[in-house]
Amino acid sequence: GFLNYYDACSEGLRAASPLLKFGGPGDSFHPLPKSPICWSLLCHCYNGTNFFTGETGVRLDYISLHKKGGGSSLYILQQEIAAVEQIQKLFPGLASVAVYNDEADPMVGWSLPQPWRADVTYAAMVVKVIAQHQNLLLAKANNTINYTLLSNDNAFLSYHPHYFTQRTLTARFQMNNTRPPHVQMVRKPVLTVMGLLALLGEKQVFAEVKTSESESTHNGTIGVLASVHTPDERQPSDSWQAALLMYSSDDNRTSSSISTVTVNATHFPRLREMVYVTYYLDNNQTNPYQKWRKMGSPDFPSPEQFQQIRDAEDPVTAGPFPVPEGGVLTLKQDFPIPAVFLIHVCARPRAVPDQVCAV
Repeated sequence: GFLNYYDACSEGLRAASPLLKFGGPGDSFHPLPKSPICWSLLCHCYNGTNFFTGETGVRLDYISLHKKGGGSSLYILQQEIAAVEQIQKLFPGLASVAVYNDEADPMVGWSLPQPWRADVTYAAMVVKVIAQHQNLLLAKANNTINYTLLSNDNAFLSYHPHYFTQRTLTARFQMNNTRPPHVQMVRKPVLTVMGLLALLGEKQVFAEVKTSESESTHNGTIGVLASVHTPDERQPSDSWQAALLMYSSDDNRTSSSISTVTVNATHFPRLREMVYVTYYLDNNQTNPYQKWRKMGSPDFPSPEQFQQIRDAEDPVTAGPFPVPEGGVLTLKQDFPIPAVFLIHVCARPRAVPDQVCAV
């Protein structure tokens, strides 16, 4: 029944538009004999019979799986690699198919209240998971996995009394003490950090973390992801940009220890009027949850209290500052656990943006 349903969806979407992508199964892919639906679908798409066309094999534009961390960041990647290696072994013809993990969450159970889901701990862990995939998988020359998409299952609305501590991007307050009742949303650090991720460019460039022992590591408490954006020549208002995104994360744990990090960024192109801005998140300065708790955790914050809570939503921002003439940017930053730090560098564009029209 499920395989016929898959064939029906495939053919219906193909009839609607050949441009539409279709795949699956969006499940756990535990090792055999577990997850029978997952493995049966791959077998069907590999050499089964299409219920509607009678052809051998059914299209599979991507393989979607769900691998979560159980509180660990690296465990997500380890499970993905193990599952895809098993897929490539059993179905070598699917080795080049795109792989999606569209539920790469640090822990199962969206509604389970966890204090670390409320603050920068969760935000830093999201950055860490992405950086691990880029540095430990996609940047490797011998990588055989067509890893195409990583996302989180976090489109939920929190409910009383766990406003901040569920797996959500915002804290929802149902203001039932007003007439009419209404809803107030507070942005959590995990959503703020996704705004910082949007500043990354399309091309990853080399970056590494060296400890006091001069050892390079991509899996420590502190990590980095660097990228550049090359402007479109047809868009004179576009400009060259670089972003260095750093995190301090011990997964879902916090610590009172503070590390001082020296950032050395080199090899900037010779472009005019290069400037940089820094963005910083930690649990002391950018923690709406902490502000709310210090108020006594009110169910119905007043407008003044909401303003105080929201004052902690945005990252601490500094700049813009000019990039030194020699093209070497050196900064020092204290990193508690957790923390996120982004340096965004850009050159002056050739022209101002065009007038917005036809909105």
